[in-house]
Order: sequence, then structure tokens, then C-alpha cells
Amino acid sequence: MFNYPFFSLIKAYIASKFNKRVKIEDETTLSMRCGISDIDPYLEINNGRYQTLADIGRFNHGFRTGFFSTAKKNKIYFTVAGASMKYRYRIPFGEKFKMTTKIIYVDDKWTYYLHKFIVKNQITSTLLARTGVIKNGKLIKSEKASKIFNFKIPKTKLPIWVNDWIKSDENNPSFVK
Repeated sequence: MFNYPFFSLIKAYIASKFNKRVKIEDETTLSMRCGISDIDPYLEINNGRYQTLADIGRFNHGFRTGFFSTAKKNKIYFTVAGASMKYRYRIPFGEKFKMTTKIIYVDDKWTYYLHKFIVKNQITSTLLARTGVIKNGKLIKSEKASKIFNFKIPKTKLPIWVNDWIKSDENNPSFVK
């Protein structure tokens, strides 16, 4: 519990109150600095921490779109059903960086978010997350979620590389069906 960066989450929540609301298809950005609780023995952001920072990015997106408050009222929770991380350049201790969050695709069950970590206008790493909406302990379809949240599912084209990632689950012998 103490390892989760609650300060960053609270900071994003408070800042969302002063930032304009965004549409579901909009990209949101958080500015951060690699701190002592983010690093590994190589003094750079730990690979697992990227997942946690992406969580904060999705929460921030939910704060800014109004989804978080609607979810809370309707006792809805969000879950991550898969993630893929690509690392290109390290983010060392003390470095300022930005993280962007954008929904890039929605299918009948899942919403796909792309997170980009950026230092000095250079993408250092990306994280693709497949997320779902949970109500009463069960995954609900995107169409039902759109009615609860009172929004239209954004028209997005399935990127080829995301399609390949989705299809790779079908060929993964470890994938639980």
C-alpha cells in the first residue's frame, strides 16, 4: 500500500478540478519527475513502476472526463486485462517527464489506452493497456458502459499493431480462456 504513489494520484485529482473537462477521445497529459520511490538499482524508473504511473494516467483521464465520479456513483470499477510495454530510452532519477494517456480503440468488451512517456520531446517508452469495466463483479460490455456513462463510444480505427497484439492472445498457450 505504501509503495503506491498516492501523492501523485491525489495531485492529479486536485489538478483535474482546476483543468477544463476533456472529451473521452482527447489525450491527457501529466507532468512528473522520477523520484526515489520510482527507481530501481540502476537509478532509473523501475519497469513495474511504469504500470503504476500508467494507472495514474488512466485515473487522471477519468477525472478529466468525469468518468471517475460517474463510476463512483454507479459502483463501477475499472480493471486492466492486459498490458504491453515497449522501452526505448531510460528515465533517470530526478528527470522531468510527461506521460500522455489516450484511448486508441474500443471493441465490444475492452477499451485500449496508449500511454507515452516523454522526456525533452522524445518518446522514451510506451504502454498499451487493455481495460474493462466491472459492475457487480462482472465485466460489462462497452455498449452498456457507454449508456451508464452517457457517452458515445469514440470512432477509432483498430491500429494494425494493436490488432496483432489482440490476435497474439489466441496463439498464446499460457493464455487462460
